[in-house]
Amino acid sequence: MRSQDPDTLRIIDLWTFKSAKSNKRYIIEIEKFSNKFLGIKFYWKGVANSEKRYSLLTNDYEPRRIVMSCIHVMLEYYKRDNCCSFGFVAANDINVLARQSVPNKRFRFYRSLMLSVFGTQTFVQGYDLKNFIYVLINRAMLENGLISFAEIENEISLLYEGEYSLTTEGN
Repeated sequence: MRSQDPDTLRIIDLWTFKSAKSNKRYIIEIEKFSNKFLGIKFYWKGVANSEKRYSLLTNDYEPRRIVMSCIHVMLEYYKRDNCCSFGFVAANDINVLARQSVPNKRFRFYRSLMLSVFGTQTFVQGYDLKNFIYVLINRAMLENGLISFAEIENEISLLYEGEYSLTTEGN
């Protein structure tokens, strides 16, 4: 399903899946930025109307299954267009202070999973620890100068207030 954010006029594709373990339905939002950069967001459908939907925990203890479903969607987009790149934010849990200086549990989990699933051959992986952002930048697009970390930082800063500084994962 496709929708449009009325504030930014950005196109957002919506995917849903149902967890086989908990029987809960989840929504994955694929937000399309310029330069074939896709932002990934997901949440449990039961909290879809909450402003804190990305921070709420379901306590079903199945994060790997849920994130792997997001990865399958990412791979589907990559099959359709092998020039795309991805990014996401590891939201803090509601009971955690908004700004902490160390990577939160979600960030560490996402980082570990992205490195093990995608490696560094196809994507240059990077992050912004201050804002808990993790990105997978298409290596061929980066090497050909068709996308850059600075462009991604700039586009993120246009939508979300703050300073962004992406660092590569030592690729």
